[in-house]
Amino acid sequence: MFLSLQRLIMVSGANRDFAPTHIDNEAAREGGAPAAYADIMFVFTMIDRLLLEWAGPAAVLRRIGPVKLHDFVLCGEPLEVTGTVGRVTPAAAPDGRPGTEVEVEIAFVQGERRPVTGRGHVWLPA
Repeated sequence: MFLSLQRLIMVSGANRDFAPTHIDNEAAREGGAPAAYADIMFVFTMIDRLLLEWAGPAAVLRRIGPVKLHDFVLCGEPLEVTGTVGRVTPAAAPDGRPGTEVEVEIAFVQGERRPVTGRGHVWLPA
């Protein structure tokens, strides 16, 4: 996906986070960033979306984190959020149903940069 300034403004409005660095390129540059950049709610939402679209509607998102912000997630650049299955272990859902917990390694990719890495845990039904 292409991370546009319009998308960042829409996300900021939805999150009620109107910090100028998230919606104005000039304000971001004055603060030391190359361009407007995504807020942490956008980062976590993209991780949530990756995990649940991959796992399907019966899955339960158990945990996101740890997440490391290495650099800015910048507007005006293509953005890809990827995941790789790591550890898979037997687990029970919060209501006791048997299933599997899957740990997924997550990376945001913008060109040669990886501004965000982290983990997410999803429970899948048996």
